[in-house]
Amino acid sequence: MAVTQRLRAFDPYAPSRELATDEESPRLAPITVLYRFYGANKQLLYIGVTGQPRERWPAHRRKAAWWSLAAYVAVEIHPTEWQALNAERAAIKTENPQFNKRSRKGGK
Repeated sequence: MAVTQRLRAFDPYAPSRELATDEESPRLAPITVLYRFYGANKQLLYIGVTGQPRERWPAHRRKAAWWSLAAYVAVEIHPTEWQALNAERAAIKTENPQFNKRSRKGGK
């Protein structure tokens, strides 16, 4: 069962070490998180999965067209990677985030 975090304000220009909270990206405990980034009007921009938000999110900053639009983030902590990946596929299919390319209707 996933632990859902509340939507929290997000600063895409914060230093990399401050992008994720300690709960979202613990240094010693392995976890897998499903994350959703939202724009200023709380429109869903992107859904993803990672075991290390503090490493993955800076990669989004360097490459993702949606990154500068991000104003909020919500994180679900899943007990296993496969549960997080299944939840990601289902969420992308039903929630239709603006910038996800994979896992869209009938996709990977």
